[in-house]
Amino acid sequence: MSDAFEKAERSCFNLTHYAKMIPESHALFVMPPGCSRILRLSSIEEGISHRFTMFNLEPSDVINGNVESIVIDAVARTLQRLTEDGRRPKIFCVFVSCVDSFIGTDREYVMEELRQMEPDIIFFDLAVDPINRDTMPPLVRLHNTITALFEKTENAAPTRTINWIGNYLKPEETHPLVQKLQQNGLTSRHLLDCTSVEELRLMGNSTANIAMTAMGLPAVKKLKEKFGTPYYNLVNPDDPDSLTEEALLAL
Repeated sequence: MSDAFEKAERSCFNLTHYAKMIPESHALFVMPPGCSRILRLSSIEEGISHRFTMFNLEPSDVINGNVESIVIDAVARTLQRLTEDGRRPKIFCVFVSCVDSFIGTDREYVMEELRQMEPDIIFFDLAVDPINRDTMPPLVRLHNTITALFEKTENAAPTRTINWIGNYLKPEETHPLVQKLQQNGLTSRHLLDCTSVEELRLMGNSTANIAMTAMGLPAVKKLKEKFGTPYYNLVNPDDPDSLTEEALLAL
């Protein structure tokens, strides 16, 4: 068991910080002004406001029941502007707030229309609905969606890298487990290390994954099912499906 504690959150953080982990992307937040305000301020604070577009839903939009058309039109106009500016993204993230859960927006229809409209772009359907207990939490969904792009190159041997998944910050170089991995010839890798979609996909070739927090645990479990990639549960090393620290270092 590692003798370090990886804090799940540091200072004030929100989806703006997590969206930074998606390379070559742009994010559209469709939500009431009260919800988007903190995201807008955070994107300015982080110096990445150019990677985000905020669309404020008004009460009349909700009452009229045409949110699907509003989202599709907002995406189309945003992509037109980005294309004209030479900043056309490879991944487009659509974040809708929990008001969507109350009015029953057909997000599957929206995603289908967008993918037909712009087939060269990867669209992420990312609901911001922390009040919804019938589905997974937003940050769990975000990690699952990002890591679903991982690919395992056919006949390629696993790289000597370990993916750290579940936090918007990379593990520090002084983290005891990072240092132990380095001593055993294993390189730590985080989503923030990726500068392109291709680099993101290649994370599927890594030797193992580490769940940094509970938010990343479902993602590493899915990767084990998909590729057979073992994982280490930093949150709960007693997880019966998790590697032990000794087994991780011996890979």
